[in-house]
Amino acid sequence: MAVAAQRDVDVTRAALAAWLSARLDGIPVEVRSIDIPGLSGFSNETLLVDASWSGEDHPLVVRVEPSGHQVFPSTEFDAQARVLRALHHEGSVPVPEVRWFEDDRRVLGDRFLVMPRIPGDVPADNPSYHVAGWMPELGPTGQAAVWEAGIDAMAAIHRLDPHRADLAWVEPRSPTQLLDADRAYRRFACGDHPLPLLDEAFRRLEAHLPPPDPAPALCWGDSRIGNMIFGADQRVAAVLDWEMVTAGDPVQDLAWYLLIDRHHHEAFGVPRLEGLPSREATVARWEAASGRSAAHLDWYELLGAVRYAAILTRVMQLLDSSGVFPGAAAMAFDHTGTQLLERLLDERP
Repeated sequence: MAVAAQRDVDVTRAALAAWLSARLDGIPVEVRSIDIPGLSGFSNETLLVDASWSGEDHPLVVRVEPSGHQVFPSTEFDAQARVLRALHHEGSVPVPEVRWFEDDRRVLGDRFLVMPRIPGDVPADNPSYHVAGWMPELGPTGQAAVWEAGIDAMAAIHRLDPHRADLAWVEPRSPTQLLDADRAYRRFACGDHPLPLLDEAFRRLEAHLPPPDPAPALCWGDSRIGNMIFGADQRVAAVLDWEMVTAGDPVQDLAWYLLIDRHHHEAFGVPRLEGLPSREATVARWEAASGRSAAHLDWYELLGAVRYAAILTRVMQLLDSSGVFPGAAAMAFDHTGTQLLERLLDERP
């Protein structure tokens, strides 16, 4: 959901060194290198920074709020930082520590937060972890361990008491409110372009609205193993990317977890990794770990498929308009997200 950022690395390195030094009471700081991952910039721009001060190395991650080309109409940047700080303080969900939050847009061109870099591996989106990288190399036992660790970390979020974790300010959304929000996002992402597929999905979702959850839980939003850092022991070292955070029925996170995994092997035309537990086993583990019911999983999965199709439509348009992928807009309304939504609608009455 992002593109390569257009940034002068030398200027950024100097600006960050001066800014870090000021945060550290004038201690000299050297920023030796900045790596900007190839897909970064729409959702949040990520800078991997190698800095040193006081004779020690300090690998950092700097997350910069996007401006101009945005996947979502609002970045929810303040909320992301606030959630990360609350979770880090509470301690039961592993998240990076937000060491600094900078509101002054003059430093790097937009607001940003700085966190220590957590060692480990992240399952890749492109090429998918079903195709390449460290996940296939783990073998079935290791793959199962990663998947189950991800479920357990997600369930730990859902077990949190929002009041005790200082997260009661995250507003719960009922199914009706979520549906309304996704209709609004469809208009933001797709404009007036006719999309009978999405309209049919909205009709079915409206006809089968589940009840609001009587005890809303914190919901991560972008819940997938590609937003987790895993250590060498296949345990979750950090849960990342909180721009879609909400509260409500936590089965919506399980639905997204399953949906994105399905997309990431079907879109590449490859089998799902052999070691990943089945849908049924995944649901059973999540229900046991979270203490919640997955009764409305199918509804939230269809809602997630609508949202994902709209997100990829928006991304295609941004890839084109930003010059990163000229011609991408021609595929904006027929892509792997809309194709997955079509399969879901065909599978269900």
